[in-house]
Amino acid sequence: ATFGAAPQWETSVMANGSPAVKIWDDGQVELRTSAGQTLHANAANLPNPQTVTGDWNLSFPPNWGAPPSVTLDKLKSWTENTNSGVRYFSGTAAYEKEIEIPAARLSSGRELWLDLGLVKNFAEVSLNGQDFGVLWKPPFRVNVTSAAKSGVNHLVVKVTNLWPNRLIGDEQLPPDCEWNGQQLKAWPQWLLDGKPSPTGRLTFTTWRHWRKDSPLLESGLLGPVTLRTAEIIPAN
Repeated sequence: ATFGAAPQWETSVMANGSPAVKIWDDGQVELRTSAGQTLHANAANLPNPQTVTGDWNLSFPPNWGAPPSVTLDKLKSWTENTNSGVRYFSGTAAYEKEIEIPAARLSSGRELWLDLGLVKNFAEVSLNGQDFGVLWKPPFRVNVTSAAKSGVNHLVVKVTNLWPNRLIGDEQLPPDCEWNGQQLKAWPQWLLDGKPSPTGRLTFTTWRHWRKDSPLLESGLLGPVTLRTAEIIPAN
């Protein structure tokens, strides 16, 4: 299996404590107990994964160079955006959209999982106002059964990327301080006076880590975003 890939099944237990399998795809699972007993669980007629399609609204915090919001017709890295404020953005931005959830995915004995696909680098998920915490490593997926409802649901995914892109973006602007090689030569007067950068830079460092032509890091929700149904099946 690919490192970080979501498993197709995992062991579970029923409410009465008997062994079970939680499974996301049709198929048969065979378990062997420590006593040498063989157990089977068969999954059939699970709904296929449902890819979330359509436009996303992506909103940005103020005063960090990005526009208030942009509309994305497909998921792609912020670094591919034609708007330089989006391309060089570092921080947390929020993806929002309405998603349709069929009733069949919410029937008894089933769980609804949201799989975000590829994320650069962290994601915080909420569905219909219920927070599901931060996803910080693959697989970027979460059980959203407790908040999901049949019909239209409001999804928010807040994604945080890494710091270099904004630093590289500021390198496109004129310098606002003097350097001694890679190291800051002296504190600039505008900083000592508590004023903003006179050249419009948003960041300030005492060491030049990046250049204007340094490669940008992929950022944002890259997907594909899918809804997946898991079923909990007794192992007999």
